[in-house]
Order: sequence, then C-alpha cells, then structure tokens
Amino acid sequence: MGISLSRGIPRTVQAHTVRAMRPATTTSTRTATTLGDRARTTLRHHWRDIVAVAVALVFFSVAWPTFFVTHDLWVVLVPLLAALGSLPVAVTRHLPFATWVCVTAACAIAVPLRTDPDLALGWPVVFHLALAICLASVILTERAGRVVLAVAGSTALMAFNPGLDVSVGWMIGALVFSAVLLLVRWLVASRRQLRTSHVELARESERSSEQADLRVLAEERNRLARDLHDVVAHQMSMIVVQSQSAPYRLRGVTPAVHAEFDSLAGTAREALDEVRGLLGVLRVDEDTPSVDPVGADQIEPTLQRARQAGVDITWQITGDLDRIDETAGVVLHRVLQESLANASRHAPGGLVVVTLDAAPSDDDGPPSVALEVDSGPAAPDALIAPGVGGGSGIPGMSARVRAVGGTFSAVPAADGGFTVSATVPVRGVTRPRSRLG
Repeated sequence: MGISLSRGIPRTVQAHTVRAMRPATTTSTRTATTLGDRARTTLRHHWRDIVAVAVALVFFSVAWPTFFVTHDLWVVLVPLLAALGSLPVAVTRHLPFATWVCVTAACAIAVPLRTDPDLALGWPVVFHLALAICLASVILTERAGRVVLAVAGSTALMAFNPGLDVSVGWMIGALVFSAVLLLVRWLVASRRQLRTSHVELARESERSSEQADLRVLAEERNRLARDLHDVVAHQMSMIVVQSQSAPYRLRGVTPAVHAEFDSLAGTAREALDEVRGLLGVLRVDEDTPSVDPVGADQIEPTLQRARQAGVDITWQITGDLDRIDETAGVVLHRVLQESLANASRHAPGGLVVVTLDAAPSDDDGPPSVALEVDSGPAAPDALIAPGVGGGSGIPGMSARVRAVGGTFSAVPAADGGFTVSATVPVRGVTRPRSRLG
C-alpha cells in the first residue's frame, strides 16, 4: 500500500508551492526565447561578416602549417606572415583597400622565400585566394582611383611569378578577372540607377497627378465663384435697386415704410459685400469659361425683370436668337447680367440701352453676335450705394468673352455713363429653345 507524502501537507501550502515554482519556469523560457531572437537577429544582419571571419580562419589554419611545403622562413615568423596573408579577408568588406595592401605585401614578401620549383606561384595558394577576394572587394566597392591602383598593383605582382609564360598568363588572368568584376559593378550600378529612375519617375508622376488635381480644384473653385457672382450678385443688386427706388415708384409710402426699404437696401448691400469677400477666397488667377445652362433664351426675360425692378431700360434685338449656340448664349447672357448689375450699382436711375445684333453678317468673316450695353449717368437725385467698387465683374466678363474667341471692351462714355461691348462668334447651328417669361 503506497503512502502519499503530500497527504499530511495542507492544500493551501501545496498551492503556494506550485505557484512559487511557475515563475522560475516562465522566466527561463522567456530568457531562452530572448537569446534565440537575438541570435537570429545577429545572424540575419551580420551573416556576411560571420562568413568572412570563418573564411579567414580557414585560410589561416591552412596557410600556417602548409607554408613550409613551398617556402622557407623562420618558424617564429611563419604565423605572422600567414596571418598577414589570410586574416585580412575577415574585414575586407569594411576596409577593402587596406586588406588588399596587406595581402599584396604578404605575397611580395613570400616571393623570395619560395623553395618549391614546381609551384607556379611565387606565394602560397591560400595567399593567392585571399588576394583575389580582396581585389574583388576593392573593384566592387572602392572609388575609381583605388580600383585602378589595385588592378595595376595586382597585375604587376603577377610578374614576379616564376617563368615568363607563367607570369604573362597570370597577368592576363588578373586583367580578365578585373574586367569581369568591373562589368559586374557597372551592371549593378546601372540596375541601381534604373531603379532610382523608376522611383523618380513615379514621384514625378505623382507630383504631376497632384498638380492636375490642384488645377481641377482651382478651376472648379473659379467656376463656383463665377456662377456665384453672376447669379447671386446680380439678384442682390436687383434687390438693392428695388429697395432704393420703391419709395419713388410707389405712392403713399409712409416714413416708416421708407425706413424699412432703406434698411432692406442696407442689408442687401452688406450681403453683397460678403458675397464679394467670398469671391476673393474662391477665385484663382486664371478664369475658366462656365457652361451654366442659361443662355440666349434667357436674355429677354432678364431684360424684362430688370425693367420690373425699376431700371429705366430699353432694348433692341435684331436677328434670330435661335442661331446662337449654347456656349455663345451663356457668355452673352452673363455679360448682360453683369452689365445691368453694374449699371444699377454705379448709375441708379440712369437710362440703359441694350442692343443685340444676331443677324447674319454680309461680309465673309465668321458668324458672330454683337451685344452692347450703354448705361447713362446716374439720375440727379439718385443715391449711389457706397462701398460697391473694386469688384471682379469686368475682368470676369472679358475672360468669358475671350475664352470663346470673342472681343470685349468696357469704356466710359462721353456723357458720364459706361459702354460695354462684346462680340462673340457662333457656330451657326440652329438649336431649339423654349420661350420663357
């Protein structure tokens, strides 16, 4: 019958004992894991140096005991010469030219110590292998001056080998070996340059794409600014004109109503100034033509709305508006809107004469449509709203007209008014339009 040694021990003591033993095992496991990770990291980052050290130690272990087979030297000096001709391989990746100098010196020292007449080299074979490795490292990594010096020095060293035929053969071999390595270096450099070119091309393409996106964004902002100016600013100007002229057009306006109209006009002017400030944020240096759906079929309704708003306006339209294509119609309508808004702001109460000539021309030039808006001076008793100058309406109109190949002019008139003239070419394609207003 078996006896359990733990039967007399309380369970609480057993549990504490087991828990006390666990951290030691866990700590040992973690330590082993950490050491293993460090070893793998070191091997991954320094495996070339480890291989170079291993090769150098192999060369040294072979060069020391075999040196007496082909050469003769004091025993105490053999390990020193063997180390000079083999161990520099361990650091040739970091000091290629210095290691080549050490190995070349070892080979040169060994030449007069040669005792084997059958050896086709003036130095041990291990030295020759180390020289090849160091020379390759110089050719692949060093700058051009040291490469030339190393190749010339190695080729000259081959001349000290026994026998003319052997020396010439080794010299040719050294040159061929160097030429192959130079070709490898050129190929690697070309591939690296090609990779760099691809990276630069990708970056340039990305920059071009970003610039194109910025241009598109700027054009869109400019289009929004122009449409905001053409639509909102025009309507706000009409509100100002109606508010200012209502007390003079309507009968029985009390002082309280007159004050209300003045307040409404002031609020509209403030809103118009805010719209102009917003345009300053949205606008960019270059203007782009808008393709708003309004066009020639909205010219007459715009003139009628201006007359209803209290503007003293007359107009004369000759020719068929159906011959005006959509692009030309949009431009003409925007020019008309801006001209009427300017006349209402700067010359309230003045006579506005609009002339639109859409008749075909008798000359051989391209078909075009001419618009002229002649606004007279302000009425003597009219109140001109302050702070409405400095806008971008005239430059905007000019940009619109020139964008479609037309001509534009805006000059003061002799009577103190202002004359806006625009000639816009048309494609001559008849398009159906709806008669609105």
